[in-house]
Amino acid sequence: MHPSLDLGNAAHIACLSESRFSHLFVAEVGLPFRTYILWRRLMVAVHGIAAGATLTDAAHNAGFADSAQFSRTFLRMFGVPASFLLMI
Repeated sequence: MHPSLDLGNAAHIACLSESRFSHLFVAEVGLPFRTYILWRRLMVAVHGIAAGATLTDAAHNAGFADSAQFSRTFLRMFGVPASFLLMI
């Protein structure tokens, strides 16, 4: 995942203002851009864990500050602890 992809950069790439890009993104995708980016980061981490990475390595590779931040986010989004992935 591209580390500097944020709303401003995405809007610039699309040649739109941030507000217009944000509005169109929600209309087309169905969720806010920041939420989409968070989901993408979670999926990058999940794929890393599935490939054998530790929670910490997967979290760092997905752009989380540490495994605790990844674990809190995972629990909030999915309702189960991230350590659940290690049991699958």
